Amino acid sequence: MDCHQTFKCSECSVRNSSLFAGLSPEELEQLNACRSIQHFKRRERVFTQGETALGVHCVHRGKLRLFQSSESGKEQTIRLIAEGGVVGTESLLTEKTYTVCAETLEDAEVCFLEKKTFFDLLGNSPHLARKLLQSLATEIQAQEETISTFSQKSVRERVAQTLLALNDRFGSQAENGSCLRIPLKREEIATLSGTVLESAVRCLSEFRDDGFIDLVGREIYVVAPDKLRAIAEGKTVNALRR
Repeated sequence: MDCHQTFKCSECSVRNSSLFAGLSPEELEQLNACRSIQHFKRRERVFTQGETALGVHCVHRGKLRLFQSSESGKEQTIRLIAEGGVVGTESLLTEKTYTVCAETLEDAEVCFLEKKTFFDLLGNSPHLARKLLQSLATEIQAQEETISTFSQKSVRERVAQTLLALNDRFGSQAENGSCLRIPLKREEIATLSGTVLESAVRCLSEFRDDGFIDLVGREIYVVAPDKLRAIAEGKTVNALRR
């Protein structure tokens, strides 16, 4: 990881999709003067579970994976962060250590804002405070919905729903369907689906054999999202091929 400045916050291409959208020119200048830009290689740690939270991180380029690691080394993927996403706010507000690890899924550029500067901005900007509350509330609602929904679904339905969610956020149109432009390991898809590796791999193979997805190396192409949606809803679906 290395740090240097390459652009101004007022010129940031992802600012309008971040927590810092809507800041005044003066606030943007304060933000620009105090933040550092960190460059990470693929699968490099941004911060580690148990470390003291020193500030917040905003993803300018690339994607992050947040996960918890047990004493035995088993990892549970919690959520994925795209460009414009801000992480670390929960630990700052609760004045606790990071409860998750954050690592890059690809080469990434992440802006870091120290704790004091973030709280100064928060105290002087009602708009930023509202945005933060909205962001935290949205995340809580999403987690509650996932827990409620997953508890009522089979493994097959959960894997289908995970693929649909990934397609909505990271899908990019390709010749043979929508390619999930996010380099996830099969184990990570499994934990996002609340299941074990073997079950997730079996479901992916079945979806491929039925013609709903294509698997090309580590890449996943969603060919029939309507079929996956029907599966996620617990409906009986006929295969497109066998």
